Amino acid sequence: MLDTDRKADAAYAIEYIQEHPEAGLCQEGRRWWITPNANETDGRVFSMDTVEAIRLRDDARLRAVPDIAHAGRSLWVMRDMT
Repeated sequence: MLDTDRKADAAYAIEYIQEHPEAGLCQEGRRWWITPNANETDGRVFSMDTVEAIRLRDDARLRAVPDIAHAGRSLWVMRDMT
């Protein structure tokens, strides 16, 4: 696991996800974090406050990933913009 004490705002997080297309936004309960690999959502680059995470989640550049393997966890990744 990476540095989970570091927090980011939505603007920084979207830049990170754009530069790392394998990354994603994860949510479980009241916890939000950026994972470096959307296929392995346990990894964390940094955490996010709920308000900033919701701003990021609602960004039109992200899309929800349905039916991920981890029950109770949600994931958003960069939309395919081609």
